[in-house]
Amino acid sequence: MLKHNLLMIYRNFKRNKSSLFINLIGLSTGLACALLIYLWVNDELNVDKFHEKDSQLFQVMQNVKMTKDIITWEATPGPLAEALAEEMPEVESAVSVYEIHLQGKPNLSFKDKKIKANCLFVSKDFFNIFSYNLIEGNANQVLADKNSIVISEELAIKLFNTTKNVIGKMVDFQNEKQLWYF
Repeated sequence: MLKHNLLMIYRNFKRNKSSLFINLIGLSTGLACALLIYLWVNDELNVDKFHEKDSQLFQVMQNVKMTKDIITWEATPGPLAEALAEEMPEVESAVSVYEIHLQGKPNLSFKDKKIKANCLFVSKDFFNIFSYNLIEGNANQVLADKNSIVISEELAIKLFNTTKNVIGKMVDFQNEKQLWYF
């Protein structure tokens, strides 16, 4: 019976070649779309899964009503994290994260070296909530002072030409404010 069905399919395709190509293009397009949707959803579900407490992490976003649209921003008011932790008993702790956008990347400088880098302003509990590894320093103390910063290994090499003994060095931010690297 299978042999008979395959023979019938072959004869129909031979008689109606244009239908074969239309069906083949439709089937391959549908399969490609299904595969791309699966890969996209899988990627979205695996964002930040390396954190120890990933099942307890949630991101608060802000909806802003414009004249005709509603725009969703990842940025929320700075005091919101503190207010959520104080007023909602189900929130164990909260951290503010703000990505800075100053017409491009901000300037960081050390002595005569000036580089542009991506910068995040975060509250002091950032490393207690997120599981990022520090090469040097104590995760509980690195952001205790409001003028302290944490930099990546790549940025340390660009600024200081090394990753050894850089704790305590002063970095200028936008040529205005001095920050201590801890």
